[in-house]
Amino acid sequence: MSQHAFMMQRIVRLWLPLAVALLGIAWFSQWRYDPNKEAKAGLERLNRWRMQAGVQELRPNPALAKAAQNHAAYLGKDAHGHSENNRRNPYYTGADPQTRATAAGYPAPVVENLTAGNFARSGIRSTDGLMTALYHRLTLLNPDHDEAGAAWVRGRHAAFVIVQGSRRERELCAQAGNQASKRYVLTMECNGQAVKIPLDTVPHRYIGAVKYPAGGNIEPAYDGKEIPNPMPGKKAVGNPVSIAFYGTTAPVEMRAFTLRSNKGEIRNPTILTATNDRNRLMQANEFALFAPAPLDYDTEYTAEFRYTQGGKEQTERWTFRTRKRRTFEW
Repeated sequence: MSQHAFMMQRIVRLWLPLAVALLGIAWFSQWRYDPNKEAKAGLERLNRWRMQAGVQELRPNPALAKAAQNHAAYLGKDAHGHSENNRRNPYYTGADPQTRATAAGYPAPVVENLTAGNFARSGIRSTDGLMTALYHRLTLLNPDHDEAGAAWVRGRHAAFVIVQGSRRERELCAQAGNQASKRYVLTMECNGQAVKIPLDTVPHRYIGAVKYPAGGNIEPAYDGKEIPNPMPGKKAVGNPVSIAFYGTTAPVEMRAFTLRSNKGEIRNPTILTATNDRNRLMQANEFALFAPAPLDYDTEYTAEFRYTQGGKEQTERWTFRTRKRRTFEW
């Protein structure tokens, strides 16, 4: 038998069956998901992170679920992110998240977060990925939101979508057009249009700081794949540590932002604020710290944010623990 024939026989007997087996595993990993279960698991996962951050959970809302499902189905054919540009797509329901929510029967303002790509990820992994993406996280942890809808779709592309809103704002929209004399008049968007709503009392808002990561089982790294990227030109860095202040009128002036473990303080972090955010997506009350390298596994960290507000110096300090390393990391 020639050397060439021997090599071909070896490939057929050994490597071809192995390749077929690997392709079978890859196929199974992509098509084994149940869309309804993944959507539910993704929303439950988000509520877990919100509760660890001290924020109220998001309760399922049918109209928001419909808006999420419609856009996820659209993304399954055309992965256009938050925009719907193809009117020929059978799942087209509106160019932007607010228009789609209105079409689904949700009158109040919403925010939409999503992941879309060629390879499917579970609802849990999708949510975990969104929580390491700074801009997505800051909206996912909005403390004034208390209801949401989630959807998971596997088509030409895989997509996971979460749409959030506020029950209180939804109820306020129901009062739009009321001409009764009240102490206050609130102008807000309902069904995509600015309307005036008479009120006796100012609507309640969350007052305080929302800090993340918090609690345990935290992802150690941010992979640099958020669009737009808050850390352009960087490879994997630490999962951002963020703090956002709500319900305050006096400006928050940062004095210091640090992160430390039992090895000492993280050196040379990148501090992102509304002032130096090149994407101009951060608000004046939002701050984030990126460690220059992924955080260590199974390690407790302490974050400290020192600031001045209303002439008074204050400090927010909290701890979190990163997850253990898995047998197979992907």
